[in-house]
Amino acid sequence: MKKLLLLTLSITLLYLPLIAQTDSKKPLVVIDGRISNIELDSIDVATIGNIEVRQGQSFTDDYGVLAKNGVIRIETKDYIKQNTPENQNNEPLILLNGEVYTSGLNTIDVSIIETITVLKDISATKTYGKAGTNGVLLITTHDSSRLINK
Repeated sequence: MKKLLLLTLSITLLYLPLIAQTDSKKPLVVIDGRISNIELDSIDVATIGNIEVRQGQSFTDDYGVLAKNGVIRIETKDYIKQNTPENQNNEPLILLNGEVYTSGLNTIDVSIIETITVLKDISATKTYGKAGTNGVLLITTHDSSRLINK
């Protein structure tokens, strides 16, 4: 009970600077080492093992321009970081119409894709930091209402 109270207080204190922002843009959310587009209020507080909130230049090396509105990095209690090649994420960073897209390429209706730009190597990491290590796919669509394949 004491740990839960302390965790709740810590989250509240860390989240206050984000509430005070006048800019309506959301910070980047990273859960268990992976960029996520999950809404923060959908996370079960009891599953959080560690949370870190930063603004400014502190995460630019890791996330480049994606960190411009701050970063909320969350590690769940069940998360165990393993540095073995088979457990490392080898997927590219996907930006769909300028927003991080985590649902996978197979969920995008290919008939609405207008352009795809592929960034690799230095061009990807220079702009997106370590998040662009496996490349970046910049996808623009002409109809964002039909993203999901049926």
